[in-house]
Amino acid sequence: MRTLLAICLTAACLAGHDHIDTRLSVADIHGRMQQPFAPAEGKLSALFFITADCPISNYYAAEIRRICTRQAGRLTCYLIYTDPTLSVDAIEKHKAEYGHGDYAAIFDQKQLLVKAAGATVTPETALVNAAGELVYRRRIDDSYASWGKRRVVITDHNLTDAIDATLSGKPIAQPRTKATGCFITPVEMLKNIRPDLQ
Repeated sequence: MRTLLAICLTAACLAGHDHIDTRLSVADIHGRMQQPFAPAEGKLSALFFITADCPISNYYAAEIRRICTRQAGRLTCYLIYTDPTLSVDAIEKHKAEYGHGDYAAIFDQKQLLVKAAGATVTPETALVNAAGELVYRRRIDDSYASWGKRRVVITDHNLTDAIDATLSGKPIAQPRTKATGCFITPVEMLKNIRPDLQ
């Protein structure tokens, strides 16, 4: 399994990746084609980059479900599983175990969505507006000050604030934030030890 590595993203990691290909189409775990970067009319898309063995990612399961349920009429949610060594069965088990909703789960085995959004840790989120622009990236909120250090009081609900601002036509106060989580090992590195991932 991947080694869990906590990192806080640097300013260099926050640059770029704002222009994305809205035509990118991928299958979810049930074989349905999805276009996460092309929201339905009147909605936004939120991509949540997660994996099964990251404790910080798993901690956020309830908050992801809360956001997606509360914003159901305005937001289309996608769970993006970033670990190429997983299986669809493992994803379905994890999704059920952590109480994720019926939003689409995508096994990003080739990390196409990871690369397109510039995701580097789990959990991480990307918010896409109706024009297909990546308007917000990185943390869901400020629950974690650093690896292993969770705040008692959450003061910044970054993703929720970004959703509300975008739908109100207002600028997002912090369109790029820092995320604390587990390093997403690039599939190219994993192929060196897992030839079956070719």
